[in-house]
Amino acid sequence: MAELSKEVKIVFIMNAIPCFIYAFLFLVIPDIYAQVFEVAMYNPISYRQIGASLLILGIGCVLAIKRDDLEKAKIFWEIAIIWVILMTIIGIWGAFAIPGTAANQASTWIANTILIVLLVLNIYLYYRETK
Repeated sequence: MAELSKEVKIVFIMNAIPCFIYAFLFLVIPDIYAQVFEVAMYNPISYRQIGASLLILGIGCVLAIKRDDLEKAKIFWEIAIIWVILMTIIGIWGAFAIPGTAANQASTWIANTILIVLLVLNIYLYYRETK
């Protein structure tokens, strides 16, 4: 049983924090979030679905830290990396393809920046830890 390194635990925590924050915004208060960031195309069901998937990823990070076993966390980590890759691609495409207000664009680029940072950290540590 290979334990999770301190760096991996920190990255899982760094993954979990934005997951829980965005899960709260999209799952619990999507109407308020949409009003604050002047969302042009708002669908509360879609927002709540994204919030639920973020909640699952956040809980998965917490469970991976709690289990403290690299082999048990590996498949979850791979799925999470794929999720972040897809969300980053969609986020960058959306920032250019879907015009929006300044507040909407700021929200999009904040999310994209968080995703890019997490993507780089996750891929780097995943390959370092699984060698």
